[in-house]
Amino acid sequence: MVILGLNILHDATATLLVDGKIAASVAEERLTRVKFHCGFPYRSIPEVLRLAGIKGSEVDKVVFNFESNLNKMPRYYTDYVVDRSGTFDTANEKDFTFRARMFGDQITRRFHGDPQEDGRRYARDKYIKALAGCGVTKASLEARNHHLCHAASAYYQGGKDTALIITGDGSGDGMSMGVYIGQGGKIRQLHAVSDRHSLGKFYSGITKYLGFKRNRHEGKITGLAAYGDPAKLLPQLRQMVDITADRRDFRTPLTDVYSPTQIKWANLVHFMRGDYYGSHYSNVQLDYLLETFHHRYQKGKIIGAPPGPNGTSNHRDDIAAAAQGLLEECTVAFVRSFIEETGIKDIVLAGGIFANVKVNQRVAEIKGVESVFIHPNMGDGGGATGATLLAWSDHLQSQGKVLEPHTIDSVYYGPGFEDAQIEKSIAGFPFQYRRSADVETDTAELVARKKVVGRFNGRMEYGPRALGNRSILADPTDKTINDWLNERLHRTEFMPFAPSVLHEAAPKLYKNYSSGEYPSYFMTITFDVVPEWVKKAPAVCHIDGTARPQVVKQSANPSYYKILKEYEKRTGLPLLVNTSFNMHEEPIVCTPEDALRSLQNGCVDVLSIGSFLVWKDGPDPLGS
Repeated sequence: MVILGLNILHDATATLLVDGKIAASVAEERLTRVKFHCGFPYRSIPEVLRLAGIKGSEVDKVVFNFESNLNKMPRYYTDYVVDRSGTFDTANEKDFTFRARMFGDQITRRFHGDPQEDGRRYARDKYIKALAGCGVTKASLEARNHHLCHAASAYYQGGKDTALIITGDGSGDGMSMGVYIGQGGKIRQLHAVSDRHSLGKFYSGITKYLGFKRNRHEGKITGLAAYGDPAKLLPQLRQMVDITADRRDFRTPLTDVYSPTQIKWANLVHFMRGDYYGSHYSNVQLDYLLETFHHRYQKGKIIGAPPGPNGTSNHRDDIAAAAQGLLEECTVAFVRSFIEETGIKDIVLAGGIFANVKVNQRVAEIKGVESVFIHPNMGDGGGATGATLLAWSDHLQSQGKVLEPHTIDSVYYGPGFEDAQIEKSIAGFPFQYRRSADVETDTAELVARKKVVGRFNGRMEYGPRALGNRSILADPTDKTINDWLNERLHRTEFMPFAPSVLHEAAPKLYKNYSSGEYPSYFMTITFDVVPEWVKKAPAVCHIDGTARPQVVKQSANPSYYKILKEYEKRTGLPLLVNTSFNMHEEPIVCTPEDALRSLQNGCVDVLSIGSFLVWKDGPDPLGS
């Protein structure tokens, strides 16, 4: 059976499952070069078919990872998805044409028949036509609950027969968090949290408030938080979102200060801005709360740095620290309550909240937790994979079988390129190059000589992390690297760099490593660094003493493992800097041309691509 899973709109992604195995998964952004591409995955659908050697007519089923995609979307939203060019404004706040259509539809659909049924028919017809344009002509269409897709992505690749599954994001099919029990290959929902008071939207609101882009730069808040003092503003931010006394839901204490008239006006503004799902804790309402927070604690408007209630000045670092602290505190309390209720100590996580690696560390540190796993593509793009796994599980169950949870070594699900293709691409640039007799050894030697090396090899990684096949490699001993390499890549200077580490060395470098070992293969969790290694490798240790490692096993990536081993031979260090191979605000490179343009733009000193070393001009950087 061939199943195509789709995430449409934000972070458009296609995953192809062939007879229960993931054959390919590609985010649209990697092909269009538009970060978090918004719309229908017109390019990634043919690409995953090509990678799998499957004809579009052989696809049996297409599964969307939002029920709303087929069942609840009004006409204007379907048009927006299918016709979208790729640019993305996270709250549609500047797309006035779209908002006008939303508002018009909200009014007119109340007077004409069954708008929901009309929307279903319209969406199905429109998606069938879009899929046909990608060659998919005979497949049936279905949509699955968004949080259930997240749950499936984590459970079926989590490797534990019995697991407590926690999902968390801004919003999906009316939910912001879900709690499930996975057992015997089946998933049962235990609890659902509505999106009325969403931890994910709270954090994204803070991201916007501090001058970054919502739904894109939340990771910057995590990095910035390490420089601040959470105690200064934690009580104030707790007025925006807090966990309830039973630790099963969330609330917004600040709304208690609203008069009924204020609430009505807020909901009217919310409606006019076009949120289809009604008066929930949306981006618009969250912004309203942030404005209320802002004006309650300051007289003059100082963007990003409101003074506290006693008039003392607070830097935005402290706001980030308080937001991070509150997210950790609420998430841990929520997860702990269900550990206590179920007695299950193996935890699997998915959803945008769990892109926050510090939150994942705190969950792993809960007393009694034996293991944690985070789906490597924890955001909405990963829901496409979860959708395929749900459909495959249903197919097996119809035959009296079950889909058993399994572990994965790697997530290299994207396109790869042969040396002949790579050399042809190199010839189109005015660079020097040579074929290396031992490219891994040469790459390690270049890093040992303090060169910044772009490594491009094999199939592209799936998910937000670069895992050695589309990575920038550098010396981990230079504590000034945060300044100069971030500047070179046009990134924010407070963002820490992560290490790639040899598997056998990781337990010696990181505290409490055992419970988070599995997610460390995919760079989705932080650990406290052993003090000795804070000194030895300061470039890959954040100011708070933590690191977010990619732990590399030989079986997962033999080429990359060899680079690390050769680097260790030369330096005595079992790790090096691994940061994603891209300039700021660009997707990770996908093709040889993408990598070569990065060399052209000064992103790296040398390109290690396939079996070749490439540099701009001058003598061979290794003197060969």
